[in-house]
Amino acid sequence: MITEDGSNSVGATQKGLAAKLLTLLCLLTAATVTTATATDFKALADQGYRWVRVNGPYATPNKADAAKLANAKSASSDVELQDKAHAYFLLPGMLVFVLETDTAAGLSRVRASGIVVDLWTETKYLSAQPLKDSYGVTETPDSSGLGHLGSPSPSPSPNGSPGTPLANPMISPDANTDRSVLDNQLMSPSPSPKAH
Repeated sequence: MITEDGSNSVGATQKGLAAKLLTLLCLLTAATVTTATATDFKALADQGYRWVRVNGPYATPNKADAAKLANAKSASSDVELQDKAHAYFLLPGMLVFVLETDTAAGLSRVRASGIVVDLWTETKYLSAQPLKDSYGVTETPDSSGLGHLGSPSPSPSPNGSPGTPLANPMISPDANTDRSVLDNQLMSPSPSPKAH
């Protein structure tokens, strides 16, 4: 009987060792998968993605208006300036893609998810370091709706710079087309479906 107790003890030890090895293997696998699927925020910043630092109406489609917002003492409370500049609100942690930077003016032209025009804002409002949004989540191109832009095409710009293609492929401008007509077509709401 003494030999049976010894064999059970050895068997239990081997089962315990096997369970520990299996657990260790599972943990190593999980750590490897987690590391492999983790977002490389430095790579995103290198590609031109930035996270917004501020909360307020600090972006506008027109570069000149962005400079006015930047020079205003309190753009966040100047409703008239916001209205004239067609200011868009930036939210902390919001992910944007930098298309152009004017270092002399301290402004950047960015693309944001859900906004059909590119916006100008002060470069100091953007961070290459990831920031959490109001939900405690760090936005990525996939989670924000920006996708991986690579080399994005320009969107319509209200300053009318030449060579900026229109985002709406249904409108094909020719030399005789008035720019204001095109802008009105882009900005007019789509007709709502008729009820049957």
